[in-house]
Amino acid sequence: MPTEVILPKVDMDMATGQISRWFAEEGATVKKGDVLFEIETDKAAMEIDAPASGVLRDVTGKEGVDIAVGAAVAWIYADGEAYGAGVKDGAVAAKVEAPTSPSDGGGRAAGAGG
Repeated sequence: MPTEVILPKVDMDMATGQISRWFAEEGATVKKGDVLFEIETDKAAMEIDAPASGVLRDVTGKEGVDIAVGAAVAWIYADGEAYGAGVKDGAVAAKVEAPTSPSDGGGRAAGAGG
């Protein structure tokens, strides 16, 4: 499943942000920790790292445009992972968000005992 790249909240008062510069472009191979883009706030510029290794796809976060905090700005597909199915429709976004809840860890085990 592709990894969602989101616009992070880098300031307590931040509701939207702007990407001032992309360091990687659509189709580029990136490694976890590589700098993907830079966000500019009223106070400073901050570089945002890749959350995973793979191929950068579906870059929707445009430079100089207000983007909501937490919005997906791109996706990273692992090597050999099929590209495209459902990402732009939001189907994958729902699947990516589900496992991020720390209290959700035992959900599968609870259903198995039933």
